[in-house]
Amino acid sequence: MNRRLAAVLSLAVTGLTVLLLRDTGVVRPEAGPVASVRAGAPTAVDEHYARMMVAHHEQAVAMSRTLIAKGRVPERIRLIAEFIERDQQREIDVTNAWLLAWGRPPIGAAPAGADHGMLTREQLGELDRAGARAAPAVFLRLMIEHHRGAITMSRSLLDAGGGNAYIHSMAKHVINEQTTENDAMTALLKESQAEAM
Repeated sequence: MNRRLAAVLSLAVTGLTVLLLRDTGVVRPEAGPVASVRAGAPTAVDEHYARMMVAHHEQAVAMSRTLIAKGRVPERIRLIAEFIERDQQREIDVTNAWLLAWGRPPIGAAPAGADHGMLTREQLGELDRAGARAAPAVFLRLMIEHHRGAITMSRSLLDAGGGNAYIHSMAKHVINEQTTENDAMTALLKESQAEAM
């Protein structure tokens, strides 16, 4: 399970890196059927998605750090939390750099429960208050919900059509990677619940 998850997550990261390099011109994009997606200036919708995804990722990074800090986290759950922390922080940095490159400085983090699947303060408080034994299951349950919000937001962006190539690549990456992570976390949550019975 560990090797398989690590391989899948590694492929997802590699895929985003290639897409990012392609959009910046380091790798030339292959000719494709999606003529409506362009590398030109981002639309207001693209910019809003980028800013909200940064805020969304910041919440996931904070949740992962909260869990890891509790200590004694089962290895497979800890590995997922560590991956989310590293991967989503990297995506935050790249997306902020993209916004700055277009002369559109990112806004501050959105408040908890603002929109687009962000967890509420009450939900985040549940993870904060959870003891070391209960925290892994709480983390998995909340992160699955959190990922679903990002997936929904990304699908909405793609359904709208058009827009900037980087943002569309990012949305596809979020859907693919976070769906894979949710499958893994759902299986771990079921195992955790079965062990608790």
